[in-house]
Amino acid sequence: MARSVFLRALRAVRSTAVMAGLAVTLALVAGAASAAFGANGDAWRLGVRNAATAITSLGGGQGVNGPMLRLTNNNAGADDTALALRVQAGEPPMRVSSGTRVDNLNADQLDGRDSAAFLASNVYMLGSGQERQGNVLGDGSKVLSQSCLPGDRLLAGGPASVNANSDVLDSFPTSAATWQARINDSAVSGGDSFTVVVLCADM
Repeated sequence: MARSVFLRALRAVRSTAVMAGLAVTLALVAGAASAAFGANGDAWRLGVRNAATAITSLGGGQGVNGPMLRLTNNNAGADDTALALRVQAGEPPMRVSSGTRVDNLNADQLDGRDSAAFLASNVYMLGSGQERQGNVLGDGSKVLSQSCLPGDRLLAGGPASVNANSDVLDSFPTSAATWQARINDSAVSGGDSFTVVVLCADM
């Protein structure tokens, strides 16, 4: 009799332990699911990962004058940002509905090209109207050169106002900003005055 009572009590204890374990497991699973999808119909939770299966939108009435959302990161580190956008490869990280220029929004590339691959909109010419005798070399020829303003890029160049009886011996860029031309003016009485004209891009 005592043995029978003891066995029934043992079964009850085991059953209670199993049910308690099952309850703990369900609580953990339900809690994890709640944390994973907490953003659906619930407030955002700070400091944890919020996941959603539906779009979250923020709309403002007529009383909102200024930004709808502001993110500020005051961390003193060198690599902190206020926003990180991550998408699948080949997908745009952001879409906008306005063509208005955004101040201080700098881009490293345009259509996959670095800024060095594009010419500046301001192109100018130097050397026109600056005819003069060139520097005389050992063989009697004369050479002149013309440079762009410091920091700007040479696009093209060449000699100008050369007398019809003079011969242009060579004409070429000597650097990324300077063009040189050399002539033989031995057939010109009193020598020839000419100039070198360059076309430059303001960088």
